[in-house]
Order: sequence, then C-alpha cells, then structure tokens
Amino acid sequence: MSRCLALIVSGVLAGCALPPRHGETVWVTVTRIYAPADMQKGWNAALAERAKGAGLSEREVADGRLLRVACGLGTDYTWASYAYLPPEMSVQRDEVLELRIEDPTEGSKLGWNPVVGRVERFKFPGSARAHATVPDWKDRGRDLDPERLPLQSEQRGRYEIAHGEYIIKCRQGD
Repeated sequence: MSRCLALIVSGVLAGCALPPRHGETVWVTVTRIYAPADMQKGWNAALAERAKGAGLSEREVADGRLLRVACGLGTDYTWASYAYLPPEMSVQRDEVLELRIEDPTEGSKLGWNPVVGRVERFKFPGSARAHATVPDWKDRGRDLDPERLPLQSEQRGRYEIAHGEYIIKCRQGD
C-alpha cells in the first residue's frame, strides 16, 4: 500500500512546477523598473529599505537598476522576484534576462536576486497577449473562448500562458 501511495505522490509532484531554487539561473521578463518616486510610496517602504541595505543608492534606482521580474512555471502559475542590474546595464520592460537565484522567493516575500545578463539569443519579448477576442464568435459557431494568438516558430515552447498572457518560462531546458 505504501508503494502505491509513493507512486501517486511522485506523480502528483511531477506535474507541479517547482519554483526556482538557490543556485539556479533562470529566464525572466522585466515586469517593472522602479523609479525613486516609487520608493516614496508606503507600500514600497520594505523594498526601499532592502535596496538601501543592499547598497543601491537613489541615483542607481533612478538609473533603472532596481526591477521586478517574473517567469512562468505552469498554466496560470507565475513566479516573481526583485532583481538588481549590474552597473552600466539598462533594460526595458518585457526584456528577457537571466537571473541567478541567491535569495529565493518564499511565499509572499519576494526574493532579491542579481541579473547576470540579457538572453541575447532570444529576440522576443518576455510577455505578450496570448488571446484575441472574436467579436462575431456566435456567427462563426464558435465557443465563447477567445482565439489563441499564434507564436512564431522560434517562440514555441518558450512560454507558459498565465492569466491570458504569454510569459517566458523560468526553465528553458537548453
């Protein structure tokens, strides 16, 4: 009986995506670039203290070195972390980066992790709309579900769909 239970548990766990662990390097998309004004808002007080404690100056925050990043772990399951850029690096929202996990996200406490570089070989955004509405869905005899937007061949297998958006997978397997 216990062998059967072990097989069931291992099967269930295999279907669940594990969040990035200490020492891993994962792909992420930039979801937010913080500005000094963001640090003045009450809900960012803990982040402001964390950035200051890590040695990021207000000037470095103004230069765009403090980020929030995310990646997909499975259908409707995203993972997020705070991130900081190396000196002299700048990024844009939705750019795909490599993140080294030194302080994993645990529950609602987002991790604090360094960006190690851009994913130069992947020239697409880290997130994008996954569905389009079909205004005449009834006339076409379709279900209410919106139509999935196709990916280019180089993008296929690189994303998860979470909350109607394509989001870059954390682990790429290459």
